Amino acid sequence: MKTLFIKTFRKKYQNQTKAEILDLFLTNISGTNYSKVEREGDNKLIIEGSIYERFRNNIMSLWIGFCRRAELSFDKNNYVVYSVDYTYGAGSIFLSLIIFTLFPIFIPDIDKDEYLGFLMWVLPGLLVFGVLYNAYRLYLHRKVFIDTVNAKNRFKGSYDWSRILKEKSDEELKDLINGNTTLTAEVQKMAEEELKRRQVP
Repeated sequence: MKTLFIKTFRKKYQNQTKAEILDLFLTNISGTNYSKVEREGDNKLIIEGSIYERFRNNIMSLWIGFCRRAELSFDKNNYVVYSVDYTYGAGSIFLSLIIFTLFPIFIPDIDKDEYLGFLMWVLPGLLVFGVLYNAYRLYLHRKVFIDTVNAKNRFKGSYDWSRILKEKSDEELKDLINGNTTLTAEVQKMAEEELKRRQVP
């Protein structure tokens, strides 16, 4: 995984096995709309992201429009290593800047001087927003990674999912079933069962 835009996180693990860490990481990213995941035994996870899939349904996704690929692996010194290739996120910043800069080409009647003044305000703001937005998404990746190495299951708690799902609308249940949330596969299955229950006459 060699690109210019890679951020790597490392943390020592002690009381967990490699298999437990990989299993918990898969649980913790459940429902985050990754495109594909591959597991190489108990040594590595490779998660593929996407540029556009379901982007409108989950703009804060860990993957869509941001992460091209991520790898969770182990080194010889009991460290877990998590590398995030955020090429899509960096590319979206540059693409936005180029589109705004070249916009007058497509509208010949636009006042070039006024637009230049507009660009002097907009481009720095757009750049700052893009950098902060990508930094926040890297923070979300880091949080999932740290939670995993600290043996924290993001979805384990005292939630009464049976009651919660009964109170949700059919549309909300469909969103859960389709994976448009960050909830686990177990909750998705319960949502599917609740929707089926409602459809029985």
